[in-house]
Amino acid sequence: MPYSIFAMEVCIRLPPQSTLPAELRMLVTMAPRASTYDDKFRLYRRASDLVLANLDSVAKGCWDYFDDDARAQHDYKMWVDGMLTEEGARTLPSRQGGDPYRTESSGYLTLTMAFLLVQGTPADRAVQSRCNIPEPQLWQRWVFERLLQGIPLINFAAVKSDVIYVIPGDDHWALTAQDLAEPKFNYLRPIG
Repeated sequence: MPYSIFAMEVCIRLPPQSTLPAELRMLVTMAPRASTYDDKFRLYRRASDLVLANLDSVAKGCWDYFDDDARAQHDYKMWVDGMLTEEGARTLPSRQGGDPYRTESSGYLTLTMAFLLVQGTPADRAVQSRCNIPEPQLWQRWVFERLLQGIPLINFAAVKSDVIYVIPGDDHWALTAQDLAEPKFNYLRPIG
C-alpha cells in the first residue's frame, strides 16, 4: 500500500509568562499510548487550535507534502527520528529561572506534527488539496493558517502512523535566537 506524508514544524517565539509551552507539553505527554481515532482527532485539533491562537508568534516554520511512497516513508522516519535525537546546540540551559519583569521573548519552542497517510484516500486528497500552494507563497503566514485549519479534517482511519512532539521538553532549555542560527535549523524558514 503506497503512502503520502504531510509534516509541519512551527517555531514559536514565546512571550514572557506564556502558558503555551506548558499547554503543548501537557497535551503531548497526556495523550493516551493506545489512542482511538477520536483521541487523535482531539489531540491534533487542540494542538492546531493552540498554534492558530498564537499564529502571530510563529517566527519560522516548514512543511512538506509528498505523495511518492519511498520518499514519504523515508521522510516520515526522519521526522520521527527528530524526536529521538538531541537537537540542542548548547550543553547548558538557556535561562536559570523566570524573571516576572522580563519584557523580551522567553525564547522559542518548536512543535512538530507528521502524518503517514494512505495514498489516494479522501484524507490524503484533502491534505494534498490544502498543500497546493504556489511556490512563491510557501512560507507565508496565511499558508500555515490554512494548513493548521486543515489538520482537523484528517480522518485518522487513513493514517498509518503519526507523531507529535515539542522541543524543548523544559522551559529552561528554550531555544534561543543563537540556537536557531545554527546550521542544523536552516530547514526552518522565516514566516512572512
